[in-house]
Amino acid sequence: MPVALFVAAGLPWLAAGCAERTTGLFTQSDLKGYTRLAVLGLTPEQEQIFMACYIRGFPEQSTVFVERGRLQDIIKEQDLLKPAERLDDKTRAKIRKILGVEALILCNYEEGLAGKGMKKLRVRIVDSASGAIVGSVITEASGGFESRCQQAIKSLRSDLYGRY
Repeated sequence: MPVALFVAAGLPWLAAGCAERTTGLFTQSDLKGYTRLAVLGLTPEQEQIFMACYIRGFPEQSTVFVERGRLQDIIKEQDLLKPAERLDDKTRAKIRKILGVEALILCNYEEGLAGKGMKKLRVRIVDSASGAIVGSVITEASGGFESRCQQAIKSLRSDLYGRY
């Protein structure tokens, strides 16, 4: 097999292994109006990176993020790193009433096997009053956490404002 043919045959496979995937994407227009948010499910360092990406991705919004320690005071008995189902109506109502949080950004990040290979970031944005999911995205690629955040925010923004 000539080398050029071998290389050409291998390129689609190689490119597919490096490609970014974005799935489960949707937004509702309510997302445009939220100014007070809280991030759950990430380490403190990841949370800081996610908030920075969000603020850079939505510069026209006057976004304020609530300190995770304040959230923990309200939800002490709950594990903040668990799925959204643990944030019931009563808990969301407390978060909204006491802290003014309009929406919760629930995240889950997977490094892949031994920190290698594909990394996946799942993001769901939940209205704290109604419990409605107003935004969702899953990004997957070999890049690190910050690149997953940037892709997630870019995708949410594109879907919300209709720019592709």
